Amino acid sequence: MMDYHKIPYVNIDRQKLSSELNKRGAYFSNVAVWTILFSLPLFWLLDLLFMKEDWVLLLLLRLSSFVVSYFLYTYGTRKRWNYELVLNLVVGTNVVLTSFICGIIPIANALPYFLLASIMMLLLNTTVFWRPLFAQLHCAISYTIIVLLYTVNNRLESYGSLIASGGGVYFLVSAFSCLIAYNRYQIIKRETEKNLIIEESNRRMLEQNEKINDQHHLIEEANRRLKELSDYRQNTLNIMIHDLKNFIGSNQISIDLINRKSSNLTSDQKEILSYITMGNEKLHYLSQKLAESAEADTGRIEYRFEEFDIVPEVETAAIALVDAASIKQVSLQVHLSPSAIIVNLDKIFLRHILFKLLSNVIRFIQKGSALSIHAADSDGWCIIEIINKATPIGTEKLDEYFNRLHAPNQSEYAVTQSGMGFSVARQLTTDMGGTLSYESNPTVGNYFKLKFKLA
Repeated sequence: MMDYHKIPYVNIDRQKLSSELNKRGAYFSNVAVWTILFSLPLFWLLDLLFMKEDWVLLLLLRLSSFVVSYFLYTYGTRKRWNYELVLNLVVGTNVVLTSFICGIIPIANALPYFLLASIMMLLLNTTVFWRPLFAQLHCAISYTIIVLLYTVNNRLESYGSLIASGGGVYFLVSAFSCLIAYNRYQIIKRETEKNLIIEESNRRMLEQNEKINDQHHLIEEANRRLKELSDYRQNTLNIMIHDLKNFIGSNQISIDLINRKSSNLTSDQKEILSYITMGNEKLHYLSQKLAESAEADTGRIEYRFEEFDIVPEVETAAIALVDAASIKQVSLQVHLSPSAIIVNLDKIFLRHILFKLLSNVIRFIQKGSALSIHAADSDGWCIIEIINKATPIGTEKLDEYFNRLHAPNQSEYAVTQSGMGFSVARQLTTDMGGTLSYESNPTVGNYFKLKFKLA
């Protein structure tokens, strides 16, 4: 039967999946280890109630186990051991101790110890995230220790008494907890894989959103140039119509003059020659106009500078990227100057710069972090700062991103390519007389600054 709920995870980066699983496992490992360490008073209370004669010896054993477990945990964490190794050492130490006590305890007092050991194994396998093999290994070690010690200490008793005194409950619950550990491992692994697929889909959505915005700006710029070209050609057409009207009028005057005056053939020929000459001059003039009109669309980006307030443009760019930020779980914090900041720039390309810069910053910063946007004026300059205090992208990475565009004349082609946003934003900023600088280190986080002269 076909399983329609099974999702093919063929495109997942296995190295990234392993890293995410290790992060989740380390978190659950810390919870489990500290729970085991702080459960000492509960076990000591059990010794005090049921083993009044030997509770001091048992307390020393438990304190020794606590010291060994704490040492293994702190030393392994400091040495950056794999979380599974640290967890197995700590859990193994406590499982061996618990199994040892359950094996040497008198049968009459064994029930509460087996019950508490069952609870410990059940809680452990429902808390930690590790491979099911480790849960099975610890159960096997525990069973072996209990059976061997029981055989040595209770030669006259049958194994039925072990089962009846709580051992059966312990064996059943601990074995069932191994099944829980297996199910938990598979569920969390599948959930992590789904999260990675969602994250990759979100990243692609951000790229598609950026490409769509790139096309929007290209279309907007093309429409502006087409409008200018249309106006130019319309003016040329008006001139042509005007000249044609004059030409028709002069031709009519010549015809009227011929009709009013008697002339011989020679004068008519002269008039006709004059008419033809004038027509040729007009046709030459019109051909020049048509040539100038055809050459008006050069295909080169031209900036149309105008004075405007930059604050609404920064706010609009931030609002346009709210959805993209929410996909990445990035919190946008906008701090804008209360007064107008007038600059003399190309508004269309300024919007392009802001969108390219902000969208790429959101794409590459840490998931779940905060991004603050500041706009103010200082010493004749308009300053736009983008600050992210999360894990640094890295100066080397940013150098690579900002220097990918080596051919400024190919900027129209470059803006449609993924990963070129930083470089395109820097190139356009420089072309309009501004500067775009950046820093990325543990001290400042990720910092980007745009500077334009005030109008």
